[in-house]
Amino acid sequence: MHGIHPRNVENRLKYGRDEVNFTCDGSWGVIRKWLFALLRVARHALPISIAVWSILELPLELILTESSAERLASLIGRVIWVAFAIGTTYQKRFATNIFLFLCAVGSVVVAQALPMAYQSSVVVFSVLLMDLILKTSTLLASLVCSLIGLERY
Repeated sequence: MHGIHPRNVENRLKYGRDEVNFTCDGSWGVIRKWLFALLRVARHALPISIAVWSILELPLELILTESSAERLASLIGRVIWVAFAIGTTYQKRFATNIFLFLCAVGSVVVAQALPMAYQSSVVVFSVLLMDLILKTSTLLASLVCSLIGLERY
C-alpha cells in the first residue's frame, strides 16, 4: 500500500522536491545524482590526468638519469603508461586491469620512496607526491565505482 504521509507533504512544501528525496525517503536523491556524475567524470579524467602528469614529469626524469639506456627505458615506460591510460579511458578491460595494477604497485613504491625523496630534493618530493595522489585517487575511484555498480559507465 502506497500512501502519502502528512509529514512528506509538509516537507515538500517546506523544502521542495529534491531535498525531500534525500531527507524523507532515506534515499540519496540529489546527492546520489551528483556522486554518480562525479564518479563517472573521475573514472575518465583520472587516467588522462595520470597520462598528462607522466608526460610532464618525463623531462625531470630524463635530466636525472645517467645513461642513454635509462633514458630510453624511461621513454618507453611513459609511452606504456599513456597507452594504458588511453585504453582505460576507452574502457578496455585488459588495459583497465593492467593500468589499475600498475597504479597500485606504483603507489606502494612511491609511498616508500617519499621520505628519501624529501631529504634529497623538494622538487622531486613534490613530483612524487602528486604522482601518488593521482594514482591512489584512481584506485579509490575505481574501487568505489565497482562497489556501487558503475563499472561500465
